[in-house]
Amino acid sequence: MKKIYAFIFFLVCVLPTSYCPAYQLIGTEVMSKELVAQHYTINSNLDAVIVVDRTIPTFEYHTYYSAGSADEEEGKQGRVHFLEHLISGTGSHEYGKLNQIVIENGGQKSAATSYHVTRFILRFPKDKFDLAVEIDRDRYYDTVINEEVVEKEKKIVLTERSRRRASATRGSLNIFFGLIYGKKNFDGLGTEAFIKQLDPVDLKDYYENFLRRQKRLVVVIGDVDIDHVLTKLDDAYSNEQISGESVIELPDPHYPSYEVLGRRLKRTVKSLSLTRFRKGWYIPNLGHRDYAGLLILERILERSSNSLKSSMVDSGLAKSFSMSVNSYKGFGLISCYAELSHDTSRNKLHTVIDAELEKLKSISEAELNAARNQQLTSMYSAFYNRLSMASSFGRAFASANDPLLYPKLIKDIESIRRDDIPRIINRYLRDYNSITHSLTVPEKKELLPRILSEYRIPVLALAGVGFLMLLGGFIVMLVWGGKKLHRKFS
Repeated sequence: MKKIYAFIFFLVCVLPTSYCPAYQLIGTEVMSKELVAQHYTINSNLDAVIVVDRTIPTFEYHTYYSAGSADEEEGKQGRVHFLEHLISGTGSHEYGKLNQIVIENGGQKSAATSYHVTRFILRFPKDKFDLAVEIDRDRYYDTVINEEVVEKEKKIVLTERSRRRASATRGSLNIFFGLIYGKKNFDGLGTEAFIKQLDPVDLKDYYENFLRRQKRLVVVIGDVDIDHVLTKLDDAYSNEQISGESVIELPDPHYPSYEVLGRRLKRTVKSLSLTRFRKGWYIPNLGHRDYAGLLILERILERSSNSLKSSMVDSGLAKSFSMSVNSYKGFGLISCYAELSHDTSRNKLHTVIDAELEKLKSISEAELNAARNQQLTSMYSAFYNRLSMASSFGRAFASANDPLLYPKLIKDIESIRRDDIPRIINRYLRDYNSITHSLTVPEKKELLPRILSEYRIPVLALAGVGFLMLLGGFIVMLVWGGKKLHRKFS
């Protein structure tokens, strides 16, 4: 039997007149009666997820690189984001031409950089699939990086940075994740000085030897033919060759940082309308069953009544309050974010959080089922939105190297039971497993105490001089008065 298989392989793959595709099916997940996700490997550095959806005669073509701003070296953040601008905006064409090609063919494009993934999005009518592959392939191999495009893009990136810098919420987020990743002045866009000194030679080297060497995922969702998609991807990338010289590898990831666990940190900014409060707990990454339980817990904590959110907002402690559960590279995070008045006691916030978590240890079956159904409804709705579906594949790929983890997550959510909730709270949502940070204004002091505390030596000196002057004046008056009385009675 082995000889027969070997002979068939020789006929199909070895003879010069035959063709043996490089791609292989490595996983399938049924997301609904109509939608099935198929996961293929195209080459050792590229995977693809394909979902056929013929409801609309268009398709999404997303490319994800498994590297983002948190994967960059300390003090050199901003190059991945800058390259994202060049790849998406210019690609292999002269400045402005790519955008014109996309629009003329009825398409749309965009791009984004997050902590561990860089994403490029193309959307076209169903008959433009070959064009999408051509654009993706050409900008992967031949993105133009020269003085002209770099200088033009610097102005755009610096404008984007200035807008973000004006956001106190963004500033709070950067500080918080700087603590998590152990980076000072964490900012995915980079500092102004760093952006200004970027040059084409360095950027091209970083592109060729860093970003292009990260594993990629192509997600195709829409009115497409699977065989045609695989054939075109195989033609474009099956013989991919990358030189082995001057490889720039990802720095050894020491995140999340455990040095800040259990600490309550604060930074002050003079001009701030509201205090920004963030508290996060480290949790398992996507793929762990407890991640599903934490998604359900997030729904309960953020419901409109009888929840942590309602306790914070309805009592007036917080102006706004939200919860989130997210997966990053090698770890997860459940966190809360609140905006509050500067005079609100953060200790009181912690007391309310602890009290609400304690209450949830005796959650009812009805409460659990309601939150579970809400989470499942949200996930199924996302699967019927092509952009959301593609994003879920990309996030799972970047954080856990398995793009089909989100469909698998449904089974974990259905398996969560009532006694899982107190166990999860006891295991993860503890103060010693948390990071807390507040961005607020400096504390106000009364005028006299502030003067005495900030200018103690000068004030004491002036007081001493003033006392001596008063004493001297009093003595002069006594002498003058004594002489006057003496003349009067003499």
